[in-house]
Amino acid sequence: MRPAAEQASDAALMSQRCDRSEPMTHAHPHPRRRLRAVACLLALSTVVAASQVLGEHTGAAAPTPEPDQRQAAAPPLTRDTFADPPNEVRPKYRWWQPLAFTDDRQLTAELEQLRQVGAGGAEVSLQRSNGPGHYEAEHLSTYGWGTPLWADKVETMLSAANANGLSLDLSIGPRWPATVPTVSDVNDPRAAQKLVFSHEFHPGGTTRSGPLPTNYDTAPPRGARMTLVAALVAKCEDPGCASQPSRRLLDRSSVVDVTARVDAGGELSLDLPGDADSTYALIAFYQTPNGHTLSGYTATVDNYSLDTLSEAGARASTDFYDDAILTPAVRSLLDEMGTAELFEDSLELGGQKWRTGFVDEWTTRRGYSPIDVLPALAGAGAQGGLPGRFPGEPFFDFAGGMGDRVRHDYRQTLSDLYIDNRLDVLRDWAHERDLKTRVQPYGEAIDSSEAAGHVDVPEGESLAFGRNDSAHSNVQNYKVVASGAHLSGAPVVSDECCAFRGHVWGATVGEATDRSNLQAVYRGYAGGVNQIVWHGFPYLSRGLAGHGEQTLWPGMSYGGNDSYSAAFGAKGDPSWADYRQVNDHLARMQLVLRQGKPAFDLAVYRHDLGLGLTGLTADTLIPSSSALAAAGYTYEYVSPAQLRDDDARVRDGVLFPDASAYHALLLNDQTTMPLDTAHSILRFVRRGLPVVILGDLPTTTPGYRPDQDVRLRAVIAELVRQPGVTRVDDESEVPGALERAGVAAAAAHATPSDAILDVRRRADGVDYYYLFNQHSTATSQTVTLAGQGTPYRLDTWTGEITPIADYREGPGTVTVPVRLAGHDAEVVAVTPRQDATFGGAAPRNQGPEASAAYSGPAPEPLRLTDWSLSVDSWTPGPSGLPGDTAHMAIGPVEVAATADGALPAWSELGPDLADVSGIGTYSAEFRLDAGWDGVTGARLDLGTVVDTVRVSVNGRELPPVDQMDLRHIDIGDRLRPGVNTITVRVASTLLNAVRIAPGVDTGDRDRMRYGLLGPVTIEPYAATAPVLTLEAQQRSLPVADGGYNEAELLVTNASDRPVSATLTATGADGIAATAAAATSIPAGGSVTVPVAVRNTGLASGTSTLAVTARAGNGLEATENLTLTHSANLALNAQLTRFPRILPETTTAQDRFPEHLAVDGSTASYYASWGKTAGLGPTEANPSTFGLDFGAPVTFSSVTVAGRADGATHLGPRDYTIDVSDDGVSWRTVAVPDHPAAGGTTSFAPVTARYLRLRITDTWDPIRPARNVQISELTVAR
Repeated sequence: MRPAAEQASDAALMSQRCDRSEPMTHAHPHPRRRLRAVACLLALSTVVAASQVLGEHTGAAAPTPEPDQRQAAAPPLTRDTFADPPNEVRPKYRWWQPLAFTDDRQLTAELEQLRQVGAGGAEVSLQRSNGPGHYEAEHLSTYGWGTPLWADKVETMLSAANANGLSLDLSIGPRWPATVPTVSDVNDPRAAQKLVFSHEFHPGGTTRSGPLPTNYDTAPPRGARMTLVAALVAKCEDPGCASQPSRRLLDRSSVVDVTARVDAGGELSLDLPGDADSTYALIAFYQTPNGHTLSGYTATVDNYSLDTLSEAGARASTDFYDDAILTPAVRSLLDEMGTAELFEDSLELGGQKWRTGFVDEWTTRRGYSPIDVLPALAGAGAQGGLPGRFPGEPFFDFAGGMGDRVRHDYRQTLSDLYIDNRLDVLRDWAHERDLKTRVQPYGEAIDSSEAAGHVDVPEGESLAFGRNDSAHSNVQNYKVVASGAHLSGAPVVSDECCAFRGHVWGATVGEATDRSNLQAVYRGYAGGVNQIVWHGFPYLSRGLAGHGEQTLWPGMSYGGNDSYSAAFGAKGDPSWADYRQVNDHLARMQLVLRQGKPAFDLAVYRHDLGLGLTGLTADTLIPSSSALAAAGYTYEYVSPAQLRDDDARVRDGVLFPDASAYHALLLNDQTTMPLDTAHSILRFVRRGLPVVILGDLPTTTPGYRPDQDVRLRAVIAELVRQPGVTRVDDESEVPGALERAGVAAAAAHATPSDAILDVRRRADGVDYYYLFNQHSTATSQTVTLAGQGTPYRLDTWTGEITPIADYREGPGTVTVPVRLAGHDAEVVAVTPRQDATFGGAAPRNQGPEASAAYSGPAPEPLRLTDWSLSVDSWTPGPSGLPGDTAHMAIGPVEVAATADGALPAWSELGPDLADVSGIGTYSAEFRLDAGWDGVTGARLDLGTVVDTVRVSVNGRELPPVDQMDLRHIDIGDRLRPGVNTITVRVASTLLNAVRIAPGVDTGDRDRMRYGLLGPVTIEPYAATAPVLTLEAQQRSLPVADGGYNEAELLVTNASDRPVSATLTATGADGIAATAAAATSIPAGGSVTVPVAVRNTGLASGTSTLAVTARAGNGLEATENLTLTHSANLALNAQLTRFPRILPETTTAQDRFPEHLAVDGSTASYYASWGKTAGLGPTEANPSTFGLDFGAPVTFSSVTVAGRADGATHLGPRDYTIDVSDDGVSWRTVAVPDHPAAGGTTSFAPVTARYLRLRITDTWDPIRPARNVQISELTVAR
């Protein structure tokens, strides 16, 4: 029998579930909620008895989804399915079409193209067609969305998709937000609604009469009916409130509802209380149509965006589909397909959301009427006053945090209504019609984690989750969405990828940059994604030339020729043919990432209604650079709704044991918490779940139930007394707390490093690991993976599965070396299985043997400097129409490398190639000397290439190469004595040709550098004689004038005996470089050796550092690095070893990481943690931004540029500049006094290894400050 205290906790929990700050009484409750409502009728004694019988949970078990309610699980991974993945795990393409103004033969041909390129399906997405009269009703009545012709097109596409084994997904409307032709009246009740307010101020003791005020905060749409929700009178806390520029505090106890006194003509007469020294506000709230419209897609004008909070809004879409699109033929084809999805894009509708009956819904769900607290919503904005989202500063408010509580209840009600009346309704309807739902559940103030559990395929996107709309996406945002899928049993998490602003026609596959396609895909995978939908594939549009970008070469793109990437397809993409290899590679990764179930080390509690979109600074997420990531812990986020779910139980110390299997729970500086959630966590702890509390304890409940605060604090006090609870003050202490609690990292890094992010899945006796290097430079680490048996490397580029020889076994673990290029990823499996898929373990390394010397010539690496280049140039054809591409042969052209081995780009080879796009073929001949006679394996290093690559050696094409790692192309034993030939085929993007195409406007976009840019070397890695290789992990290293850095060189000993190696380095005048003493390299192993570099005079340009490794057996290897020089000691755009950010730097928001303050660009910026007023730096709780220069350096000025947001500056205001020799004892060298834009502070030269800014206030206009934001930090001699 369980202890009485635990039984009491269960009884209290059930009581809270029936009377909570987040009531779950819904108009259309989720099945789990229906069962929960029944459970609330049981006596608590029955609850306790039931819990004893069940041993786990007091509520009813969640119903098992019917087979047709979820996509089928992925096919099992075998050697056959890994070599040739089935279509259901292959990437999809967003397929842009000009409405029904298409040709059936072209539609069929384009689906065949997608099959040939390795796609698994297409998502139909519409754009308006270009041409005379195409926006007019006459044209749209035939070709518009939802017309009979459109239904015919859907039938044609479904038939062709089925014939090609593809899936075909349909969008819920012609664009987003969703619209239908049947809602074209502004006052249609199915249209989206909003809440507006008007106001006036009066002295106390006066009388007012006449119409209600009409100074609405947002203008109602023309012709819209306005429905009075409430008229309120309230006393201002400050008599001068009428002239206050920001939120005006009202006396909550003074609020009087005078709605009933408004006459039929909308006039109100009343006598105001008080005297002339007081001020009263009259506030009128109205429901009115939102007024957002869409035109140019249907013959009806205008079509109004649908209500996302009411069932009527959802039914408007489903009814139209039933009536106009889902013909019997279409229904039959959908049934045959069985995998089609109904897609809805992110919620991007402005205005303060409302709906008919909102007051009643609020009253039912929250337990009180919102009427007399509506002033807290006045001007709260599209996100309902969600702190840190813009706009959202309330016009009125209540003191003591009361307004925040009311706005939370508003957002929670929005979230509930969206889930119940839209997501659930759409999913139920879709399942009845052989469809699944795929939805991007974010953009409004909703619980994205919970919402993701109410769709078949939740989806994120690289654009909205980006640091900005032209840079990489935030891994953490994907985790929020993915958790809903994982806990609800949905096997697929999708990603709309990879839209980068201003990058159309210029999207690259590789390059270790923030805007390459593969790095964006890999970030999504690291966050839980296992389906990619490429953005996008444009239809080969037709029409008269010259009528918009759709009718000019190269053809349709999204938003024009200077807009968002990409525009895939043979009609406009020289690299299109290479995407077969890319898609095969991604399909293999997605096959792995759908095996079994995900497994996590811990869950992070997150209660935040609203997942931020592009550029917003309101993250409540743990940075991907955190100590948790550096230690190798896997985690995702859970919300209160998920913790109150019937599956939220603990078995053997594991939370959600049948789903994500969290071994611990982290409360991340959580100051608010629903009471029932606190009871749940207490119950989890008592059943063996470790809990780590970082920072402050929850002290208040989030909604307008302040009476629950005392009860919450009592539960939290009981929680922290439990032996399974650990409190820490700093995020860096969390890994240690987890280790002490017995929770080990699933992918433990031998040396803490945040470079590698890990995903783990378990299926059929196999632990699968996805490992992603989130840094732009290479990393070499030793990682200990949870699992038993033999480790295998699953080569997702070639489809090969090979055992890893270099590993060590431990108790329930396997330790393997991991080497990844910048932004690259790989898959490792650990299993004891010996079968047709996993078997034939490689010989184990048996450890070092006695050292011995070798004689005979050693093979020397070769640098290939002379090439012949021929280019197939792509240009507009004679008609200038889309798809009419002319090809012109240019060359051969002789290409020679510079002294450092670099090769010129096409645009640097003369006027004939200045603006050429297309496919270039490079060839080089070389002779192998006698030292290569015994070589049995060699590696080709291409250096930098733009864009895709195929390689042939002596006429034989290599298997697909890793496009993110062109430095380690295995050419095996394909070399032969004497003369050899290597051919490198490079496909460019189309941008350079588009830039100069007639009639095409690409703005001021720069010319791209295409081609094989080198340096190109061939290096042996296996031979009958031993081989020593040397590889710089960062080929480019910043070393400022007077600065210090450390190069990291990977030394590999390809022999069967250990060797001792010594490194030496030589640089230009002013560069001093030293390496560590002799280093022992095990047989067949590698060791990373640092080389210290000092710069004593080079303030600009570049220089070369030559490094040589010499082994005791006479072997040598060399490597050259490029050193970049500046006068800025803080500059480190490449994220090399130094200067590095101090760990004690105030935690950054994940979209605005610390290194953006030292990347050399004022367009990017670092933002510290904090989204609400008061979380920014203060004297009592300062923020810090610090640097470790790696060694003592001398400097005399520091420039700090705060981030500018228009005329608003958000940088440091009050701060000191401190230095330290040891990072512990600090001394202040300056106290700056600069305007909001920042400035330079000069002082007497100081010599120190460490520098920090100690910030106590910022220029944030919201007071007290939310955070500090720094666009650039410069340190100079």
